[in-house]
Amino acid sequence: MAVQAEFGLFFQLPQADGQDVPSRYRDTIAQVVHGDRIGWNAAWLAEMHFVREFSVLPSPIVTMAAAAAQTERITLGTGVTLVPLLDPIRAAEDAATLDIISNGRLEFGVGRGSIGEHFAGFNVDIADRGARFDEAIAVIQQAWRPEPLNFQGRHFQYRDVQVVPKPIQQPGPPLRLAANSDESFVRACAEQWRVFASPITAFSDDLDRRFAMYHEARPDAPASDAGLLLPVHVHESSEVAKEQARTSLMNYLKVVTDTGIRSWTRAGRSRDDLPPLLARNRSLSYDEAVDQLCAIGNPDEVTAKLNALAERYGTGHFLTWCNAGGIIPHDQVTRSMTLFMQECAPNITV
Repeated sequence: MAVQAEFGLFFQLPQADGQDVPSRYRDTIAQVVHGDRIGWNAAWLAEMHFVREFSVLPSPIVTMAAAAAQTERITLGTGVTLVPLLDPIRAAEDAATLDIISNGRLEFGVGRGSIGEHFAGFNVDIADRGARFDEAIAVIQQAWRPEPLNFQGRHFQYRDVQVVPKPIQQPGPPLRLAANSDESFVRACAEQWRVFASPITAFSDDLDRRFAMYHEARPDAPASDAGLLLPVHVHESSEVAKEQARTSLMNYLKVVTDTGIRSWTRAGRSRDDLPPLLARNRSLSYDEAVDQLCAIGNPDEVTAKLNALAERYGTGHFLTWCNAGGIIPHDQVTRSMTLFMQECAPNITV
């Protein structure tokens, strides 16, 4: 039986030339508040560091605390917390505090990270990201439990630490893994975690295989446990929608490609031998990007696109990036959000 999909707003907060940071934050919080009022299920804020044109949002938890004070219903999700870069006890404390402030509305999205500048800036060896992630997740989940924390790992060691406060949600806020590889999907299946993936960070054939594996491993999981992130922009006119989003989306693709190339060359690899996904994103035209990565157009086109993706991947939660690139004016973003909720969301099922 088909059920209505869920929808989450996604924010990465790039700062383009000519934009000021306070305005970016004011607009973001205002859009979360608007989403809460008109029916969005969640708001996802991504943790990023050190590259302003990529994002000026290093502390999603702090930002979501501000949004929590102005909202009543919307789930507040980290999309994602870069677990290998953080002190896990502090991460557990901050997450528990937000869960309390929001009255149990936190969803804890987590990821290993992949951007070289992030790891270099924190003086963390990117080669250790997998091991640090595994240990930190174990520490965070234990820290949310009633008993004192005891943990002995290679990167983190704790003895009889009584971590307070505890989150409202027990045994802790639900985890959702940013799954951009076969390995990540296997881990999510084994741990019974929610996931999200994106056509920006994976080819469609890979998403076919990974989501099929996920649904086979978790046949009784709600469809909303499987999430898909993509840029979304709606206007009554398809041509206007695409024109409004053009500059912002193409600026984002340039930034994400440049950032990826820097990480690639930082590891000693050649710009002339890029991985296939990075090479694809560098060469995409706007029309190709809209076709392959986005749902941009009039309400009928956006509804049809998301229904097709829901059927193809079995995804019941869409993380809609309503301002990919961060350049679409605030009033156009909120107008698109309202039109989406009125004309698209009620007709998208999985």
